[in-house]
Amino acid sequence: MKNTYIFIATLALVFISCEKKVQDVVDLKDLTTYLQTQENDASERIHTNLSFWEEKLVKNPNQFPYGAKIAGLETQLFSKTGDIQHLKKAENLLVLAVEKSGGKQSGYLRSLARNYISQHQFKKALELLQKAEMNGDQKQETIKMMFDVNLELGKEKIAYEYLRKIENKRSFDYLIRIAKWKDHKGDLEATISYMEEALAGAQKKEYEELELWCITNLADYYGHHGDIEKSYKYYLKTLEKDPNNHYALKKIAWISFSNDKDILEAKKILKVLDERYKGVDVDLFAYEIATYEYKEVSEKLTQYWSKVKDAKYGEMYNKYNFDILIDTKNYKEAYQTALREVNNRPTAASYSMLALATACFKDPYEGMHILKTNQVVESYEPEVLLRVAKVYEMNERRDALEIIKQELLEASFELGPVKTNQVLKL
Repeated sequence: MKNTYIFIATLALVFISCEKKVQDVVDLKDLTTYLQTQENDASERIHTNLSFWEEKLVKNPNQFPYGAKIAGLETQLFSKTGDIQHLKKAENLLVLAVEKSGGKQSGYLRSLARNYISQHQFKKALELLQKAEMNGDQKQETIKMMFDVNLELGKEKIAYEYLRKIENKRSFDYLIRIAKWKDHKGDLEATISYMEEALAGAQKKEYEELELWCITNLADYYGHHGDIEKSYKYYLKTLEKDPNNHYALKKIAWISFSNDKDILEAKKILKVLDERYKGVDVDLFAYEIATYEYKEVSEKLTQYWSKVKDAKYGEMYNKYNFDILIDTKNYKEAYQTALREVNNRPTAASYSMLALATACFKDPYEGMHILKTNQVVESYEPEVLLRVAKVYEMNERRDALEIIKQELLEASFELGPVKTNQVLKL
């Protein structure tokens, strides 16, 4: 009888979600200009500067500061193209700069730390920042990054102490970090408020790059908050300022897919992205659409694996790889991936992976024990809670599972159609 009630309740939730279906948000007419070939003045400037500094370095091979300049430009190219080679080139040049300067120039240490953060090598980044902190120069810059890295490593108390050490509480750097802290704590309204304040400051001082960064992040936060139309408008603002912004286009494609359920529209945007951008996240998205449609699933998965298995990516895509491995029942490899992720980044998200992999590969009860001993259930991240829900199901914890299911269904936009279907089947 109890199972009958649960079934009826689930049907009711599905019916309610259908009743609340909003009108389509994305209009391809808004994207006409951005889906056409664009002149990329910013990339051209980067390449011109890159050639200039490379020539200087060839003539003066011992001038490692030139190499550091090149590293900065390679990092920008990675951001714009998604080509991992640029990030690895930057790493090699920054390692050399740190070595040649004897680790005494904190600017080089921080630059290399940023590179390692992009590669999800957070422990390496922390070691570099600790050296920079000991050096003592430009200490406030180091303090800001110490907050970033400690939060990524799940060291909340230490991260918060560094947040408190930022002296100017109205500075852009403080505002974006207090916003990140509030998001981490699940207070999205405060997050958006601080980020809007940061945007206003960047606009007032006419810092165009910072303004663009704020607009893009606000688009993300409004999406998390459930205000999909406002999220869409902010992504369009991003494209107005940077017509070649691949991230904004990809997120608009996600709105088409997850909110509007317009698969053809999402595919049109992805096709353009695939021609312009080399990042594997586009292949990952294409695989997710294929899974939803039950079309070309094997082909799209093979395409994704062929790229992400490149050693240059290291551990950058562990959480995505993990979920795929679980869904395809490769439990042993999923377990090994989860162990690496916990070692690299012992956060609630990592332990949710280990709990689920352990439940699948070893014993459900042992997976439940990992959840309890690592405070995983306190997370606000939908993907983490979905893993928790799967462990609950394996342990026949129906009451707790039903509570989480309701939370997850409310986060269906973030999860996307594929994971939402998984929720409904629990």
